[in-house]
Amino acid sequence: GKFVKDILVKKIGNNIINCEIEPEKDFFDRTLGECFVNGESLSKFLVRNGWAFAFTRYSKKYVKDEEYAKENNLGLWTMEFIYPWDFRKKK
Repeated sequence: GKFVKDILVKKIGNNIINCEIEPEKDFFDRTLGECFVNGESLSKFLVRNGWAFAFTRYSKKYVKDEEYAKENNLGLWTMEFIYPWDFRKKK
């Protein structure tokens, strides 16, 4: 959490963030969107560097970025972990 927040703070710096909001809400009535800094997707940045996962249950958009992080042993891929969706099932 805090570690990834610090990565985002450094990535964003003093730049303006632009977010594109999806026209429809998700199954849980949540607003969805994607945010960019200097034209780069922050979601893609996090997944490609191994600090977030491609949640393929809802989208295949970041699969190649996750494969890249995994193949290059980046971020979370340097350690053992349980996917968040698997952890929640155990509770």
